[in-house]
Amino acid sequence: MQKLEIELDEETLAKINQLAQTNNCQVSDLIKAMIDHLTQPEVLNDSSIGKWANDSELVDEMVADIFKHRNYRD
Repeated sequence: MQKLEIELDEETLAKINQLAQTNNCQVSDLIKAMIDHLTQPEVLNDSSIGKWANDSELVDEMVADIFKHRNYRD
């Protein structure tokens, strides 16, 4: 595995940490689930995908939905 360092504003960091705690997982698990979801053919071909690029609340909802429907937990 490789490490990736990213910079997040405090609000986004707090949200992702809360999501990880709520879903009993690591932040890396959230990112993996989101990438898995976003690379599904039906998502990649959805022209509306760029609409949430600057909407952190929508991204939070999407990640929560991923965990809810995939039951993805460590």
